Amino acid sequence: MLWYYKLLARRPHLVLVAVGIFSVACIVVALCTRKLPDFDDPTLGFEARGTSIGKRWTAWRNLLEETSLSGRLVANPKELTLGMNNHFPHQRLPPVAGEGSFRKRRKNKGKKKTPNAVDGEDTGKAHGKLNKNLRILKELYHNQSAANGEIISFEEYDNETMPHRGGRQEVWEYGRNQSYYTEEVGNKTMEKKRAKWDTLRRLKPPPEPIETHIPSDGFFCESPNKEYAHLVVQRINHNLNDSLFELNAFLALCELEQRIFRVDHYGDICQRELTSEECCRPWSIVNYVTFLSNKTSCFELNEEDVAMVKTLLYDCFSYYQTMKLSNDCTQSSCFAPSECKQHNAVYNILHYLANVDFIRQNESAEFLNATMIFLPIARSIKSMEFYHSLSKVNLANDLVSVVAMDMGLKNALFDECLLRDGWLLGLGGIFVVLCMWLYTGSLFVTLMTVTAVAFSLGIAYFIYSFIFELTFFPFMNLLAVIVVVGIGADDAFIFLKIWQCTIAERLKCGGGIVIPIAPSTASCNSEASGSAARGESDTLVEIMGSTLRHAALSMLVTSLTTAAAFYASYVSSITAVRCFGIFSGTAVMANYFLMVTWLPAAVSIAERLSCLMLLKPFGRVSHRCTIPFISIAQLSRRVEESIIDLIVNLPWLWVTLLGTIGIMSGVLVLHWPKLRLPDSPDFKLFISNHPFERYDSEYRDMFWFEKMYSATESFKIPLRFVWGVQPVDRGDLLDPEQRGALYFDESFNMSAPESQQWLLQFCRRIKNQTFYSESKGLLVPNCFIENFIEWMRRRCNDTMGEIDRTPCCEVSPFPFTPDIFDQCLPESILSLYETPRQFFVPGVAGPKFARSSFLVAGEPLERISPKPNDTVVKAVVIEFESTQIFTMSYTEIDAFVRTVERWLAEQLRDAPPTMANAWFTSELEFFDLQDTLSTGTMVAIAMAMGVALLVLMLVTLNVLISLYAIVTVTLTILTTVAVLVLLGWKLNVLESVAVSTAIGLAVDFSLHYGVHYRLSTEPDRRSSTRFSLQRMLGPTAMAAITTGIAGALMLPSSVLAYIQIGVFLVIVMSISWLYATFFLMSLLRLIGPQYGFGQFRYPKLRSGLRSGDGCKATAQLDTAGARLGHHHSFHMSHHHQGGVVTEQLLSNSSSAAGDLVGSESHELDSLTSNSIIKPINLDIARPINFDRAFKKKYSLPREQSPSTASAITMVLPDDVDLRGGQ
Repeated sequence: MLWYYKLLARRPHLVLVAVGIFSVACIVVALCTRKLPDFDDPTLGFEARGTSIGKRWTAWRNLLEETSLSGRLVANPKELTLGMNNHFPHQRLPPVAGEGSFRKRRKNKGKKKTPNAVDGEDTGKAHGKLNKNLRILKELYHNQSAANGEIISFEEYDNETMPHRGGRQEVWEYGRNQSYYTEEVGNKTMEKKRAKWDTLRRLKPPPEPIETHIPSDGFFCESPNKEYAHLVVQRINHNLNDSLFELNAFLALCELEQRIFRVDHYGDICQRELTSEECCRPWSIVNYVTFLSNKTSCFELNEEDVAMVKTLLYDCFSYYQTMKLSNDCTQSSCFAPSECKQHNAVYNILHYLANVDFIRQNESAEFLNATMIFLPIARSIKSMEFYHSLSKVNLANDLVSVVAMDMGLKNALFDECLLRDGWLLGLGGIFVVLCMWLYTGSLFVTLMTVTAVAFSLGIAYFIYSFIFELTFFPFMNLLAVIVVVGIGADDAFIFLKIWQCTIAERLKCGGGIVIPIAPSTASCNSEASGSAARGESDTLVEIMGSTLRHAALSMLVTSLTTAAAFYASYVSSITAVRCFGIFSGTAVMANYFLMVTWLPAAVSIAERLSCLMLLKPFGRVSHRCTIPFISIAQLSRRVEESIIDLIVNLPWLWVTLLGTIGIMSGVLVLHWPKLRLPDSPDFKLFISNHPFERYDSEYRDMFWFEKMYSATESFKIPLRFVWGVQPVDRGDLLDPEQRGALYFDESFNMSAPESQQWLLQFCRRIKNQTFYSESKGLLVPNCFIENFIEWMRRRCNDTMGEIDRTPCCEVSPFPFTPDIFDQCLPESILSLYETPRQFFVPGVAGPKFARSSFLVAGEPLERISPKPNDTVVKAVVIEFESTQIFTMSYTEIDAFVRTVERWLAEQLRDAPPTMANAWFTSELEFFDLQDTLSTGTMVAIAMAMGVALLVLMLVTLNVLISLYAIVTVTLTILTTVAVLVLLGWKLNVLESVAVSTAIGLAVDFSLHYGVHYRLSTEPDRRSSTRFSLQRMLGPTAMAAITTGIAGALMLPSSVLAYIQIGVFLVIVMSISWLYATFFLMSLLRLIGPQYGFGQFRYPKLRSGLRSGDGCKATAQLDTAGARLGHHHSFHMSHHHQGGVVTEQLLSNSSSAAGDLVGSESHELDSLTSNSIIKPINLDIARPINFDRAFKKKYSLPREQSPSTASAITMVLPDDVDLRGGQ
């Protein structure tokens, strides 16, 4: 890697330009060739894919899609062909095409059949419905003309003799027309059709129906509707004694309505009356009381009016409760007194405007807790400007206030807030930049670091979309920005710290005396000699090489652990979590790539052009401004020493205190109250007090018009058993819109006699189970085999209709032969679908027929090239109602699912091979999400912890240090999750991602401390603990503060995801730093390894490290460094007047690194050094007295050096002589 160090030191601009061009190219290509992410549906991807239930649910949805009009299956045999004869018993219904695929029909080229009378009659009937539809279409468009004024003609399609034109034979099939005619006739026909289609395309769409809002009652335009914007109003500081149904509250409501009328943009989007062109009156309880009291304004109400309406509602409540009232009694029958039906006022008040507990049966008192106001504004995105204006108005007065609303803007507003609150992300980034600027003292390096973070996100998006070819980009991927900013700052701190330590190392090797020198412009002097420039460059090569050898490995360790925690989320079955893990992990590794290329080049350029580019904050603007920072630095040093003394002197206190907290946190997380699973399928987008969220979570079920659609008290989970379809999901698991195709079960054969018998027994046995609920109805297709058997018992001969039903009649015994089953079953199902809808409503149960199984060719229905195993029925669905009420309780649904699946497995043991691959499915999407969150999160945590342990072992090569670090990380995670539990968090999708991310963020601090404990220059626990704290306490605290405060700056956001990630960053940074600093270091202080105990070694690396002394080994990076005089003796005196002599290492701005001598000199020890450190009885850690003259310096032998890797030249006082003879 020497060539790379030389490139960075001598040609850093080439690296900077190359990496910049590559990064910009990735960003431009990704943004220009791919559609930008769309967050219109922020909950897209919040579902489990690839699980057992998820695969079944996907197969079930694919089955429903294939049963649609464009699918390959049909549930109603009437859809099989348009040419089916009404005399169905005389037609033969053959089996279906081959398994898993549908054969093309044989081409009959060169053969033309002569049509006969029967053919003509059948074909004419086949076109009956088609011609009827075309006539309707002609009547609809007969007044429509094309752009050139011509009228479209449908004569060709109206001609009943069209099938016989040209003497050709046509074969009609549903959705397909296959004709045989000459090429010339075909071309003319196609040209005519294209011309007509072009004319149709140029037609203007029919005008939209104009909504006329004529007040039917002279007061309201029409009845309230759910699709209008509606607001929930409650009494301020309401209690059980303060009802809204009283005069003062009504007057307050009236005043609140007037305030809403004056909001900007209200008149622009409100629906208006046809006669007066004024906005329609809002539907509110106060307006209905005004209307029923024959008043013109709600301000004219009195107590008598309120009492009159209250009495009316009491008298009519029983009719509403027994469903004898409707929203329009003029169109439907309402069995109630006329005063209850008048203008539908009673129904609208009870159903739309009053809460469900307004009037209770058998109670004399009423209590209106909340009421609804429906505005004459449609729930649509067009009301966004009105909402923004409304949110700026105080929607409250002395008595009432608007507490919630639903305007149909939740997803659109979320998409807008994601961008609008992006300034908080920028504010956090600015804070990180300021902290980094103050820490590094270089604005140029700081800006280059921020640019590297931006480039890493761009490169990650390029890899995500082009290399991985992922098209789905969930909004949670945006949360990776904050994490990458924190990690990028952490890596920059590490690199710059080791860079400074390298300079201090070289200064010690050069003579051990550091003399602060005045700034000069030597590095910027255009007349500098070439040799000096080369010397400076060579020295920069050595420092760059030494820094990168250590910083790259340290940054790689942190990047690997964090990226591994993200990539471990891929084991989750939730699509959005998987995509987040891939993008975040890729961004972390892209950031590492830039930190070993872009950042070193930027630092190299900054060192060469320090007089132009190094702008220390406030330092050169005004000397006075530096005084506060100096005071802060001195204070921070005193705090740091105090913390080190507390840990070193009181380790038992911190181990006991934090260990107890960690164990108690484990009880909270694992035993009680636990991290609860979500209890609502609705994903929250905004903070809990947002009016949109309050409506969905608190007030939606308080009104009957919402409760009747969302209530689950009466909804029972269906039992669905499916045969003939494989429960697989072979779509793209990383794209929620790609669900793959439907795959059939080749072993399924419903027409086999043993299959018929077994299915009949299956339907009978399920009715004896405790989870079965009896279905009511005259005709139900739940288990079609029972109805089919009853239908086959009919008489064969109908003397009145002269119909012979053979063989689909009583002459065929059960079980039926495959031919009879395939012939008669479609006719049986067809008769069921022809039943009036008041007796039979088609559902999802029953057999599913292959659409391409039937072919009308003028003769009885036949099929071409049948296979022996081909069947008419491709799939079967058996559905019953269960006794299990739909609930959000994971435990209850889990017990129900396990019971049903256990019973089904027992039944399938004696099933014939043709019926042995059945599976159960139901409305279990939310349960599957809960199950995935509970199990997938734990698996992701285990994998991330395993990777962290592996990385620690490879880096430290010490078993005890690795185990202690993992224990610390475990307690950190438990404590973090316990705090989240106490804050009321539930294990939803975002929380699952946060827990997994916490591992990557928490392990970094422990890893830094553990590695530097391993690199201690002293073998005993006390000295090693102090060494690690002195080196890493500052950088880890800086990283924790910057990332934590960056998260705290996101708390003012209204987007719940931003708030949660901000809270999470504050908590995890605080707790992980406290545990890593106080618990891990105290644990190492008490029972940490010493004198090489539990230490493994890399033999090759060890042998490579034994050659040469430290300064010479460092100089071997570049032989030119020997010319710089690494062993100069510096002579100085207090009375020297000739100036100060020192070694010109780099630009003069780097001389400040000399302050690190004595405190950072062993930072550069190899992370895998395996030499056993021997103690020396010298107090070398004390500060060097620069006012004292040193007359002797000695290089310690390798056996006595405090660090075998750094091999530092020690400077000793006069009264110390290690050789004993001098």
